Amino acid sequence: MKLLRSLSYLCLFLFSSFLQAKQNIISEFEVSGIKGQLLENVSFYLEKVKNESATKQLKRHSLDKIKAGLKALGYYEPKIKLFFEQYGDVQDKLVIMKVEIDQGTEIRIAQLNYHFQGEGKNDNALTQTLKKLPLVQGNIINHAHYEKSKSIIESQLLELGYFDAQWQVNELGISLKEHSATVTFDINTGARYTYGPIVISSDTPAVKYIRSLATFKAGEVYQAKIISRYNLDIASKPYFKSVRVYADIEHRENKQIPIRVDVLHKPENSYEVGGGLSTDLGAKARIKWSKPWVGTDGHYFDTDAVLTELEKEFEFAYTVPVNDPVDDVWRYAFGYKSENNSDTGKYIKTLTTQLQRQWVTESNWIRTAFIKYVREDYEIASENENTEMLLPGISFAKKKSKGGTTPFWGNQWLFSAEVGLDDAFSKTDLLKFQFQTALLRTYQNNHLFYTKANLGAILVENINIVPASMRFFAGGDQSIRGYKYESISPKEDGKVVGGKYLATGTVEYNYQFAPSWRAALFVDGGIATNDFSEDIQVGAGIGIRWLTPVGPIRIDYAWALTDDNNARLSIMIGPEL
Repeated sequence: MKLLRSLSYLCLFLFSSFLQAKQNIISEFEVSGIKGQLLENVSFYLEKVKNESATKQLKRHSLDKIKAGLKALGYYEPKIKLFFEQYGDVQDKLVIMKVEIDQGTEIRIAQLNYHFQGEGKNDNALTQTLKKLPLVQGNIINHAHYEKSKSIIESQLLELGYFDAQWQVNELGISLKEHSATVTFDINTGARYTYGPIVISSDTPAVKYIRSLATFKAGEVYQAKIISRYNLDIASKPYFKSVRVYADIEHRENKQIPIRVDVLHKPENSYEVGGGLSTDLGAKARIKWSKPWVGTDGHYFDTDAVLTELEKEFEFAYTVPVNDPVDDVWRYAFGYKSENNSDTGKYIKTLTTQLQRQWVTESNWIRTAFIKYVREDYEIASENENTEMLLPGISFAKKKSKGGTTPFWGNQWLFSAEVGLDDAFSKTDLLKFQFQTALLRTYQNNHLFYTKANLGAILVENINIVPASMRFFAGGDQSIRGYKYESISPKEDGKVVGGKYLATGTVEYNYQFAPSWRAALFVDGGIATNDFSEDIQVGAGIGIRWLTPVGPIRIDYAWALTDDNNARLSIMIGPEL
């Protein structure tokens, strides 16, 4: 009986404890007496005690956490009153944790004692780093600033090559009597390392080339930013799938540190298959074959085939690097293109052979000098001709954008000029100029403005002798929306034949109304002409933009305002720039 009675008392006690715990649940908290970051620090912890039991143990723990939160911001002697206040229905017995705080007198930084030993004792870069630390004499001490200052110093030591640096003292002294703090940093920097050998770990034919990209020499003092730039330079080349350049700290010796380069080449042969859709050209299929490293000197070639409902295009390009495989090259290209457009009566077959010399100017313009041979058979209106042209020329191009595949800011320019001479393997004398520019700006995050202009001129006595592919046409998704593709130009027997001059422009406004959606309003206008006697053609409309990882999908509905208000739907995939 005694055992049964004891068990009954135990069960009653446990059940009563359970009920008591259940009845004393912290539902809310209120903090008074502090504000700003102090309040944020305290509230950050108190959020975690919601729905916990209001016990003495929790109260003690909460007081410790609140004191620690205030101490971290320089208040070491606060007065805190913490109590639970019941509210709500009697049977619920929910409680509010109330905290009344007198923050007390703050601790301010009285002294900053910094000292470097070793080879870095007089290093100006380290001295400048100390001036940028978030610790300031006279300010309230902040423990996060103290820890951040240590991290900044350690990072700078590694950046400058002091790989053996050690702390002698890193101390935060507090005087409660004087309400002051003293920060002491004493570091032995050890030796400053110099660059050692470049160690290329991968089996690669590009060893000589990788070494040639280095802007540092063995024996020069180490700087991490130089190594980062070296990594970016290698990664920007067309040969490699992945690149990692780093200081091999584990194998440092004799004050030298090896620079290790790990590269993974792109496949010996790479293939791309893609497709698309536009209302100008219809469905599109693309096949590309690339060989990113040929021979021992980093030559590479690309073969590209693009098939659409109206056009078929093939190009082979072989590239020989001079000083840089992207920005300083010789390129030989051979191409074939055919166009069969029954809407406009254009039937063209063009063979092109081209030699280019491309390099970048000091102001980052891509300059391309070229000479190309064009052989073309074409049928357009009543013309049925074949022609040959040898065209030397030059172009300058520049593009800047921000936002990746969905740019929100950008500029683009292109200027080109080419000349043909009757006495030098061309059917006629001509001089052709073309200028294109575009500007993209975004304001207040969701208002995007886009403008572009396209100007061109062919100085020639008889435009009918010029290959049809060189003449100017307007109209279509990328030109004047609301009109059929290349339907605007001088005409013969009601069919377009192309013109000597081109002038088109676009003004467009986009409003981003959702994270992946924009609405658009636009006006396009311009003309392709021989003498500017025709009316300027204008198209205007509305559109929608779906922002996808591969770029915006642009759907527009435009009215041809100067062509009996005919309307056309336009579908394009890709960014404006």
